Amino acid sequence: MNLSVITRVFGVAAMVLSVFTYAQDKAELPEQTLFKNVNVFNGVDKQLYKNYFVLVEKNRIKAVSPEPIAANAKAVVVDGSGRTLMPGLIDAHVHLNLQYLNNPAAIDGVSNMTWEEIGAMAYDAAQEFLYSGFTTVRDLCGMHDGMRKHIESGTLIGPRMYLAGACISQTSGHGDWRTNAQVLGDDGNKVGQVQALGITTLADGADEVLKACRNNLAGGADFCKMMAGGGVTSMRDPLHSIQGTMDELKAMVTATSQWDTVGAVHAYHDDSVERALKAGMMSIEHGNLMVKKSTFKLVKKKGAFVVPAMAGFSEQLLKHPQYGNPDLPLRGKVMQIIENYDNWLKLANETNINIGYGTDVVVSSKLASRGIRDFQMGQFSEGFGNYKTLVALTSANGRLMALTGKNNPYPAKLGVIEQGAYADIILVDGNPLEDISVLGASFDMWAAPRASREIKSIPFVMKDGQVFLNKL
Repeated sequence: MNLSVITRVFGVAAMVLSVFTYAQDKAELPEQTLFKNVNVFNGVDKQLYKNYFVLVEKNRIKAVSPEPIAANAKAVVVDGSGRTLMPGLIDAHVHLNLQYLNNPAAIDGVSNMTWEEIGAMAYDAAQEFLYSGFTTVRDLCGMHDGMRKHIESGTLIGPRMYLAGACISQTSGHGDWRTNAQVLGDDGNKVGQVQALGITTLADGADEVLKACRNNLAGGADFCKMMAGGGVTSMRDPLHSIQGTMDELKAMVTATSQWDTVGAVHAYHDDSVERALKAGMMSIEHGNLMVKKSTFKLVKKKGAFVVPAMAGFSEQLLKHPQYGNPDLPLRGKVMQIIENYDNWLKLANETNINIGYGTDVVVSSKLASRGIRDFQMGQFSEGFGNYKTLVALTSANGRLMALTGKNNPYPAKLGVIEQGAYADIILVDGNPLEDISVLGASFDMWAAPRASREIKSIPFVMKDGQVFLNKL
């Protein structure tokens, strides 16, 4: 997608949204902010550090101490009153441009939308994350850097964003969302409406993949993503399919490594995951159909990350009108994943691979998306326990973001409470190591979703040293 179009699109979205959404110029940060009487979960250790003090200077953490910290006379003092202070949460797999598409056409429904509508929903979704404690998100398909520029300048409000640009797919792959009329009448033109919007791009052959990835990087992407196997929500490609040749996969790795960043792949089963890892990919999105221990060991050996869609493992998903409908092919795809859960979880824990936390919620109404995201956290904790879930939400995802190397838009540490890290901080009523529900986790996918974008037990959200929510 032409960069001028991207800029124009988000410029229009910003003007429309300013009518009903509060926005401000980037606030002047206080020289210092001192948190006192807090119990610290630092994102790494399996304990709370009781009655601690944390000093923030501008947008960085200056000191963390069990002893009172001397702050300057103008410091803003926040009394935590025994609450848990922890890193802002990180969601490593979101789709801001594919939100609220609650229609039978699923993702294909975006073909009937304008950029104004898509941009408005994406901005609303971005705020949903920030005000529920997620100070960083990683978008895996379709976000260029227009909205981020406005967020960074302070004219819009939202979390930090790591962006892949248009997701890259072979013709007939998981990112081929052209209509049947476009496919059957194709005379070499690969541009359907979704491709024209810059959400996905079709590339066949190493040279086309190289160009597509380079175009994403030129448009402000921090890394690139490619479809390496079949998907659940797509109708055209079977789940067992292998997508992308080795030359195509290596072409993405070439393009990203030359920018000192990484490639991510959509891949479910052993064959697609192993091929991606051997090509040099470092982020496996999903991996839910990995069944061989050798595949998990290869993930471990390469130091790569797997970001599973944990809700896909749950039988509760069969109550969904699309995924549970016996007359639709999606049910068969979902059943394969559900049946692999026990084996997958056992091998993931045995091999201790790097696990990132990502929700991957698409094509759901605003309220439903809240409920599914909250359920993802509960499902994750049921499989891995509260501590490993918290690590995945914070320091592990922080390390995943840092794989963008010199292309990293946020080069300081994320996901930890330690000296020098970004001041992305939330205060929580309760101890999430003992009760993950204080972060909003739910264990019932179909329970009535929360009515507010905020989590009642997260009364305070700071991102980059700026307070966006304070209900203390």
